[in-house]
Amino acid sequence: MKLFAVLTSAVLFSASFVGAEEIAVATADSAKVCDAKCASTCSGGCPIEAAMAKLPKMTYQVGKESTCCAQSAAKLAKDHDAPIKFVVADKTYETKNVAMVALADATEAYVKGFATPKTCSVSGKTTVAGKELCCDVMAGMRAKVAKEAMAKVNMTYMVGEKECHCPTEASTLAKTSGAEKYFVVGKEKTCCNTTARITLAHAKYKAAVEALAKADASAADQS
Repeated sequence: MKLFAVLTSAVLFSASFVGAEEIAVATADSAKVCDAKCASTCSGGCPIEAAMAKLPKMTYQVGKESTCCAQSAAKLAKDHDAPIKFVVADKTYETKNVAMVALADATEAYVKGFATPKTCSVSGKTTVAGKELCCDVMAGMRAKVAKEAMAKVNMTYMVGEKECHCPTEASTLAKTSGAEKYFVVGKEKTCCNTTARITLAHAKYKAAVEALAKADASAADQS
């Protein structure tokens, strides 16, 4: 049986898809297990997991029922003989490919906004990286920590055995050699550009969250 992972898992940054084969082989037991994993991921007690759970996610809708689990969606589709629809940011999509692009857009926007200070015109307080601050200087320092951590996370490319840091070079090499181009972020590797975008955004966000957690811990020790 082909298993699927939830996009918002704090330990896995790859996208999952639902197809005819998965619908045919999904079982009630596997669906229950998957739903349990979804629940545990979303309610994680670790601050890093809690932060990762706030990222945009794709859910699956079958009729009036919805789930965050691809296997559960496949089971529902089989039981009700109904199509699976994909939901991202409260918008419903008929196809997974279009939904994945929407998820990539939403995730990148969320991550960018996370490190961008926003000041309330009423309270005068500035929110940045999930924290509300009264001091603009402190907000700027917090934004700097997040942005510097994100900047250290980059995408590379693999074409055959050759690693490239330039997308243009990678595309040219793939065209001339006939080898497939892969997008690489950390230990994650994919030939799908959309999946790569989501993986990169997740990795940048996680790096920022971890850097901020260390900064907050250091500040607490010094106070």
